[in-house]
Amino acid sequence: MLKVENLKVNYGHVSAVKDISFKIDKGEIVSILGANGAGKTSTLFGTMGIVKSTSKINFQGEDLSKASTEEKVKKGLVLAPEDRRVFPQLSVEENLKLGSFARGNEKENFEKVYDLFPVLKERKRQQAGSLSGGEQQMLAVGRALMSSPEILMLDEPSLGLAPLITDEIFDVLVQLKETGVGILLVEQNALRSLKISDRAYILEIGRIAIQGDAKDLLNDESVKKAYLGI
Repeated sequence: MLKVENLKVNYGHVSAVKDISFKIDKGEIVSILGANGAGKTSTLFGTMGIVKSTSKINFQGEDLSKASTEEKVKKGLVLAPEDRRVFPQLSVEENLKLGSFARGNEKENFEKVYDLFPVLKERKRQQAGSLSGGEQQMLAVGRALMSSPEILMLDEPSLGLAPLITDEIFDVLVQLKETGVGILLVEQNALRSLKISDRAYILEIGRIAIQGDAKDLLNDESVKKAYLGI
């Protein structure tokens, strides 16, 4: 469904992502894991064209290597960023509406988002800035879903959240997978991510150090010791 080849991201003389390749299929959860500074966020930003990068990007048989970020969103590649970037003075509902600007059936997607995150429906008239951190993360994911993504990319969705909220968000990701949405998940919580993933790539200093089926990585003693804290 999505195939990225030879992705490179540089910030001046600093090479953040060094010629990596990865893929994700329909209805598959793929995690990109690694320590701070490994190049995880840069991989997402480079793929979406948010930062300057070079790569070959094939999405559903179409070459999007030169496509803009907006063009990629219109095709169905959507990112929910790490810092949520909700508009604090706008209501929950207004924030969600912004997600359907480039793509998606607004009425239908409101129903889907409110089914997945009932608390957002309860707070739809409330200013986004008054929500808890967990509710703002739900709003960020919900806003991305308003674009009817074929591939949903998420950057650290569990960052700073209580375990129960993390579980709720990860449960939603599993539900989305079952509807055929492909999910590219960047996370520091490697253990939690691998438990819901089909495959994973582990980055070290901008390179893929390890890749494979999530179940195999969960049972790999070197991975357990170095990345999972087991």
